[in-house]
Amino acid sequence: MDKYQVLVIGGGPGGYESAIRLSQYGISVCVIEKERLGGVCLNWGCIPTKTLVKSAELLREIHESESFGLPKIDLKLDYKAIFERKNSIVESLVSGIEYLYRKRKIPVINSAATKITKSSQGFEVDLADGSKAAADYLILATGSSAKSLPGLTIDEQNVLSSTGVLKLDSLPRSLAVVGGGVIGCEFASIFASFGVEVTIIEFLPRLLALEDEEISKRFALAMKKAGIKVHTKLGVEEIESGKDIQKLFLSNESVIEAEKVLISVGRIPVFDLETQGFELHRERGALVIDEAMRTNVSGIYAIGDVTAKLQLAHTASKQGLLAVDHIASLIKGEEPQTHALNYINIPRCTFTNPEIASVGYTEAEAKETFGEIIIGKFPFTASGKAMAMSATQGFVKTIARQDTGALVGMHIMGPQAAELIAQGAIMIAKNMKAEDLHDVVFAHPTLSESIMESVEDLLNLSIHKI
Repeated sequence: MDKYQVLVIGGGPGGYESAIRLSQYGISVCVIEKERLGGVCLNWGCIPTKTLVKSAELLREIHESESFGLPKIDLKLDYKAIFERKNSIVESLVSGIEYLYRKRKIPVINSAATKITKSSQGFEVDLADGSKAAADYLILATGSSAKSLPGLTIDEQNVLSSTGVLKLDSLPRSLAVVGGGVIGCEFASIFASFGVEVTIIEFLPRLLALEDEEISKRFALAMKKAGIKVHTKLGVEEIESGKDIQKLFLSNESVIEAEKVLISVGRIPVFDLETQGFELHRERGALVIDEAMRTNVSGIYAIGDVTAKLQLAHTASKQGLLAVDHIASLIKGEEPQTHALNYINIPRCTFTNPEIASVGYTEAEAKETFGEIIIGKFPFTASGKAMAMSATQGFVKTIARQDTGALVGMHIMGPQAAELIAQGAIMIAKNMKAEDLHDVVFAHPTLSESIMESVEDLLNLSIHKI
């Protein structure tokens, strides 16, 4: 049985990055991963989805070629080629990570962990292949899985999860998306761009319910404009599955038919390891952690979706690096310095058309937390760069406290929102005020000028706001 200073269980973004950082610190580490490195995000989530997003974006621009002063282009879509490009990019990135591991001589055990046993020597982990591994510290990064609804069965043939829908190598004629959150809206936007008839059924009153309400309402209008049928305040009670047509029976007694169904109602933490000699504290199925990512068992840390803090790849990565720094200090015999992760200031991105990105508090949350607030806005219709791109849907919305002037929220709907939101994240993390941007020069013509104008609008000083 091999012994390491740290064992990482799970090779997703949080797990594989943690192991690399541990190796950089000269700490012996091994990763236990039953699939390939990269986890859901790289293999079946973030990356393959974004390759489809780019293909969909390019296809839309080709269809709108006349608006750019170009001839109309008649294009026959070959989805099989798009599918193969997606697989090629995923393979390239996963192979790249595997190369990094070989270069750094970080061992990977390709098996499932089944049991953790605590002893005076640390922790022993039993593996599905019958072998064992041991370590002084554990980082649990076991991730999450697609959630379903009572009475609805995901068969990955006609009723699909987000993993199953990415395995389709041909387009269905129609797609019913159950759940209007981030995943559901992304796939709805992608498949609608490819010419699929798309319907979204959302139980809550609005799409992207966790986003700022104004953004959510404007986004729903954009989805409908794109030809996507949107039904809110409705539940799916039953799916009658057939070979070519699936019938969805809704809570208002109506029926929707589609060739394929995507169930996208969220994800649930996965932690099915048996524990012996100790008990890990769980809440709603997730592992409970403190500011240093420690569980209630000394020496065991947990990161990523299994903690259900904010189920995003970059959350897992940051949690992992913080956990590694804590472990490294203990190994060196130093007093660990805990840097609390402010989850409200982690950017959230939705890669739809148009893109949505946010950081900090929504308008409703800011009012509840701080009382009086001020709001600055700037529409992309007034942005020269957005007009040149023919991408003027949406706006930038910035929220600040009335009493201190500190920026506490930024919400963007529009072109390259996911890239732009990093500026808002920096401003909010550094407790900046609108006045602090007086010393910053924004390049022209750029989309980022819309952020500048939105912040200036907090002081009623936006020059180009319509």
